[in-house]
Amino acid sequence: MICSLVTPWGIYVFYGVTRYSLFSPGSHSWKTSRGGVFGTPADYMGYLFSEKRLNLRAEMFFTKSVPALAAMAEDHDYKHYVMYSEHLPKRHQELLFAAAAQYPFLVPVEWNEVVRGTGIEEVLPLIEEDLAAKFDAADGVQPVVWFRLDDDDVLAADYLARLETYRTTNHTGMAISFGLGLTAYKGERELMNLREFYHPKSAQGMAFVSAFDPGKGRLEIKTPGPHHGVDKVMPTILESTEHMFFQVRHSDQDSTLNESPHERVAESLARLDRLPGVRAADIAADKWPTLIDDIIRGELVPHELSAPGAEPLRLTEETELTFPLDAGVDGGLVEFEFEFESASRLRGGFAMVTYDLHGADGIDPEKLGLSRSSRFGLSRQAWSKNASGIVRQSVLLPDGVSISAVTLRGKNAQPADVFIRLRQPRVVAVHAAG
Repeated sequence: MICSLVTPWGIYVFYGVTRYSLFSPGSHSWKTSRGGVFGTPADYMGYLFSEKRLNLRAEMFFTKSVPALAAMAEDHDYKHYVMYSEHLPKRHQELLFAAAAQYPFLVPVEWNEVVRGTGIEEVLPLIEEDLAAKFDAADGVQPVVWFRLDDDDVLAADYLARLETYRTTNHTGMAISFGLGLTAYKGERELMNLREFYHPKSAQGMAFVSAFDPGKGRLEIKTPGPHHGVDKVMPTILESTEHMFFQVRHSDQDSTLNESPHERVAESLARLDRLPGVRAADIAADKWPTLIDDIIRGELVPHELSAPGAEPLRLTEETELTFPLDAGVDGGLVEFEFEFESASRLRGGFAMVTYDLHGADGIDPEKLGLSRSSRFGLSRQAWSKNASGIVRQSVLLPDGVSISAVTLRGKNAQPADVFIRLRQPRVVAVHAAG
């Protein structure tokens, strides 16, 4: 029998921690502070506290992530500690304290030393103090759930409600990994290229059940180590039945700083193209109240080639559909997608998409995520082993490169029997890197 303990008020106990652009040059947990990316702590600080980077983080954290957490705090006993550095520019400290004044569950914590891991170790005394005010020795040992959240990720609105299942004495000492989420690339006003992201043992939304002993005033925690190896440190529950986290891709991802600005974005987009495409209609909008408008705004407008019940367009080697684009657009992100349905499962590449680029001479096609051939020019294969689905491609154009058209051609060896919908390609602006 699983025993679930509740507080005297009939609510559960949760704690979150976020390292908000934390200056910790001695830390081994961030790629930004190791591997020779920055020559000196001053170089690292200059990157970390650049206005462009901080403005992007502030937009994501204070307008997308925190309001979603606030809705959870209305129904749960929950505090979220935000660790920041004394070196954080004053304007951004003021933004943090203004958010804390608006949302009392948010607790700013100044921290100017090396962070040993997730950040939970550093705020542990504050959590123990808070728990000691809630429980006394007569209440007995209490299971407590804590988690870390990056400042550019968002959790589903029912995240804490789902965690309630695991705040039990039987789960003490275990990690909980919600392995299924969503991801998209952040444009200037929208979230583009929405994908389903199956990432077991992901850092996003990974939680831990610990035990608080009111008699000793101690919360026993076990340092989990790197998230991808957590199951080697402690028993780990993997639960991937619903989308529970949203990873926002953008140009200043701290994990891609060894690359050039263009390579950072191109690499993020290349990883997205390997994930299953989904549409806003495929997800539960009430789980993402702060993101759903941006997701809808980022979708391509449908352009129907065949009405329901009409004779389907067969995709063969003779099929050639060209979509003109404004060649005057310099740089940006090209998006193209279509839906397909086949009488049987496909066996791989079944179409080619050609990108008519200008100013790309001398650029390695691989840096654009394309290949070059005498027959198809600069192109990318449309690939699937399913009988139906969405093919969505994105190509990042460097400054000085423009596009005049996108062309879709079928391959005779792998025809799709039914081709039901196209979406007009477009070029959109993205947050610039560097």
